[in-house]
Amino acid sequence: MTWWESISLNLANLVAGFMGGVVNAFVFKRAEPWSIVGSVIVGALTANYLGATVAKALAIVPMFVGTSEPVAAFLVGMMGMGFVQGLIEVLNRRLKAGGSKENPS
Repeated sequence: MTWWESISLNLANLVAGFMGGVVNAFVFKRAEPWSIVGSVIVGALTANYLGATVAKALAIVPMFVGTSEPVAAFLVGMMGMGFVQGLIEVLNRRLKAGGSKENPS
């Protein structure tokens, strides 16, 4: 076990997500330094923890069969900010609905 693995970090996915976050910053023309830093950090962390899961999920879609884990991690990193923002919105709606079993959407 490497030191990275001992602290639950997959270095390949982390780097791929970092690069995805960089691409996100360029594509969405982020100009403010904290926005760029946020994009890169969120991209790296989401890719680290979700890259393997997304790679497995993509494997069932015929068009994406054979997608490697680092490629999936890059895509997750590129979409990391949007994914996290969407997740937070869903959780906030569920909390405001009082945890009821009705669909809060």
